[in-house]
Parts: sequence; structure tokens; C-alpha cells
Amino acid sequence: MSFSAEVKQELVALRPEKNCCMLSELNALTQSCASMTLRGRGQITIAYTTENVSVAKRIFILLKKSLEINAAPHFAKSSRFGGRRICVIQLSFADTRKLMYALHMLHEGEHGEVFRGIPRRALTRKCCQQAFLRGVFLGKGSVSIPEHDHHLEFVCSSEQRAASILQLLERNDIQCSHVVRRSSHVVYLKQGAQISLLLGMMGATRAMMHYENVLAQRSLREHVLRSTNCDHNNMVRQLSAAQKQMEAIHLLEERSLLQTLPPSLQQLAALRMQNPHLSLEQIGELLSPPLGKSGVNHRFRKIMEAAQQNTDEKGVYSDD
Repeated sequence: MSFSAEVKQELVALRPEKNCCMLSELNALTQSCASMTLRGRGQITIAYTTENVSVAKRIFILLKKSLEINAAPHFAKSSRFGGRRICVIQLSFADTRKLMYALHMLHEGEHGEVFRGIPRRALTRKCCQQAFLRGVFLGKGSVSIPEHDHHLEFVCSSEQRAASILQLLERNDIQCSHVVRRSSHVVYLKQGAQISLLLGMMGATRAMMHYENVLAQRSLREHVLRSTNCDHNNMVRQLSAAQKQMEAIHLLEERSLLQTLPPSLQQLAALRMQNPHLSLEQIGELLSPPLGKSGVNHRFRKIMEAAQQNTDEKGVYSDD
């Protein structure tokens, strides 16, 4: 089972509670899964179509609990995708009218019923917004397994529906983007933290915890890798500096200039030759009296300057 299927399995298992939230979720599922058919005498019927049996069961439960509509799903073969089996929930004309009134798709006007179309109005309650996003994900959403990639998307049939989802996500401080893919409008998220937040909003707590765990493990690995690389780079720089110091000391020895340096510099040179892998701090601790990193570095600079004076006569170096 894919990670998307696991998330949807968790979402459909949530118990419907408030009627407003059930209608919000039905609203989203109607936008993403439903199609309307015009029958004779101007009658309209709605049918929900999905390849996910669990999603079909969710639609059936929402219809029954919120509107007392009993419409048993049945299976059919889709002409698309090689005749794959799909689940269809066909509403009667009377049930369609009841649903359309509940979703504000129909209202009574001066000259009879007025059809408004599938509603795209903004949702005000936080709980209804979460239910709406849950319905959109169940209908046309998918999410990649976090171990491989950070990607969650909603596939919309029109730019207006994509815009409404974008607005709803941004209202909840979730960063998302929009792209046109073939004939569909896709709203997608690419940041792991944002995807985890959205999963929690929709009610997929188990999936959110799994996502958070993967993000924490990845963050830990990256931190360890950065620390290791930093330590490695520091060691390379330290060994490179030590190598240059030893070359300068060898040059002074070959030209019999090392003994002309002050005793403190000679002591430091001897410690470096005996301990080529020690850092400046460690070298300073071996001095008598001990000396800090900046003091040790200052003395090494004097040794390097002495080596650069070629074969001049004895120089006089201060020890401050």
C-alpha cells in the first residue's frame, strides 16, 4: 500500500462529528469526485465516482449521517485506464436536490429554483476548513512517501477550484504553489514541515507523526554530516598549517638560524616538531608557562617571518 493510500485509509476512518464539517467535506468531495447529469424535464442527478473503495464508503457515510441519503455504491468499469473497476454512488433526483440545497447549489428565487453551481465560497470556521481540505485530499490528493521525497498535491479540474484551495491553504499559513499539468491545475507543497502541518490539520495524526519522525531523522543525519565535514575541514586546515610551520622550522634548522631565535620561539619550534598533529590550543598547554591560542599563533607567525628572511644574518626577534 502506498503512503497516499495509508493516509486516505486513516482519514476515512475518522468519525464524522459536527454536521457543518460533514457538509464541508461533502462539498470538497462533490467538487473533486462528482459529476452532474441533466435528465429529461430539466432534472439533474449527481454521481460520485472514485477508484478508492474506502473513499466511496466515506461519501456514503457522510451522505447518510448529514442528510439521511441512502445511496448504495456499485461497481462499474471505466472506459479510461484500460477498463479499471471504479466505485459509483448514484443519487436519485430527490436526493440530488436535497444535497444541492444543503451545499447551497440551489436556492429559491422569485421565479422558482435557481442553480448556483458547485459552491466555491470561502469557509469561515476552522473545523470546516480542515474538513474541506480532508475532502479535497480524499478526492484528488496524493502525497509521496517522506523517505523518498517531500511532495503533496491536489489535482483540480479548473483554475477557479485551484485558486480556492490556494486561498484556503494560505489562510492557514501553509505555503503552496500552483502549476498547470496537461489539462489539470495542480496545487502542491514541497516543504516537509508544511506537509506535516497539513496532514495534522486534515486529521491524519498517525501519518503526521511518521512524517515528523522522518524529518527528525533526516535533520539529525544532516547535522551529523555537517559536524563531520566541519571537523574534517578543520583538521585539514590544522594539518596544512602545521605542515607549513614545520617546513619553516626545517628551513631555519638547515640554515642554522633556529638557534638565533628567542628561547620561547625555540621551545615552540621543538614542540611542533615533536607533535605535528596537535592544535594550537594543545601546543599552548604544553608550553611552560601555558599560552593561549592567539599567543601561540603570534609566535608561530614570528617563526614563519624568520624563515622568509632567506639567508640574512641573524635577526633579532622579540617574544611579546
